[in-house]
Amino acid sequence: MQTQVEKISLLQLYIIIIIFQIGSAVVVGLAQDAEQDAWIAILIASVIGAIIIYIYTFILSYEIGQNLFEITGKLLGRMIAISLSFVYIAYFFYIASRVLRDFLELLTTTIFPNTPTEILAITFMLVVTYVVYLGPEVIARTAETFAPYIFLFLVLTSIFLLAGGDINFANLLPILPEGFGRVFDVIFPDLIGFPFGEVIVLTMIMASTQKFHHVAKVSMGAVITTGLLLAVIKIFKLGVLGTNISGRSTFPLLSAGREISFAQFIERVDPIIIFVMMLGIFIKVSLFFFGGLKGLEYVFNVPYRHFTLPMGMAIAIFSILISANYAEHIEEGIRFVPLYMHMPLQIGIPGILALLVLWKKKQAKGGKQVAKKMV
Repeated sequence: MQTQVEKISLLQLYIIIIIFQIGSAVVVGLAQDAEQDAWIAILIASVIGAIIIYIYTFILSYEIGQNLFEITGKLLGRMIAISLSFVYIAYFFYIASRVLRDFLELLTTTIFPNTPTEILAITFMLVVTYVVYLGPEVIARTAETFAPYIFLFLVLTSIFLLAGGDINFANLLPILPEGFGRVFDVIFPDLIGFPFGEVIVLTMIMASTQKFHHVAKVSMGAVITTGLLLAVIKIFKLGVLGTNISGRSTFPLLSAGREISFAQFIERVDPIIIFVMMLGIFIKVSLFFFGGLKGLEYVFNVPYRHFTLPMGMAIAIFSILISANYAEHIEEGIRFVPLYMHMPLQIGIPGILALLVLWKKKQAKGGKQVAKKMV
């Protein structure tokens, strides 16, 4: 089946990875159980995340220009690949629904308490569906357009909090009072699975990135950059709220932003914070949605655009049905998703594929050497 050639620049890939990982990570709290050492856990997890994304690019290097579904078919055969594809399709759509639910809870709690959740979900997914229908190039350009606003927001928020004297760095002390045990407990599987391991869905667009031989370095650099940004954000959250309030807060970044009071003029920046969060959520939902659609394209040999509207509406509805309330939603995300979904699909299966690629490449290299000797 002939598909449209998708072109993503290295800069766009770098931006997409950062915004994708920040996405819902700034909406919900990260590494809460590590308390004041959460920023250390995030930094360590980002290094592991860089290794994971390198493994993904190594798999893609087996057949440059093809995505994870297509390479799985070449390595394991189409029948096995189709079975695995259905698993990943369900996974990508499920995570898209969870990320959307995070944002819906934020909206209904803060800005639209009287608006039906169904209306918000359908409206949001209609916009996502339109952008995804236009193609990955449009998703990339959208991320590229949003990036300056997101980074400007983070810089200005930091400046306002520092200038207003709202940050108490004593909240970060003592450092590692119980050693690294508590830090490693939150790294695996929680931080590995969310947000760093979720970049597996980006194998859908990495394959079509220009100058693929630079993709591994760019991707690893983006993951490390994300780790630094998330660590700084976490430091500011802890500095403003402290470990107790930060741990109890449903939306810690929003709570920290509400403390901004600069020169008795800049206050109540909640709408700006929510708007920037929306940009990250929009990119993340779009990419998971696109990943699931590409899986359907591979399985049914039908262009993914044929599935955009029905699956988009299905995700909107499922994001509401996924749990009865936000507490149940978070509990499911903490207890079930990391261990039983993230680890097998982000680490287990890709690890097997990477070993197969390594074996195939060694076989091919050995065959070439034998051919040269015969000549």
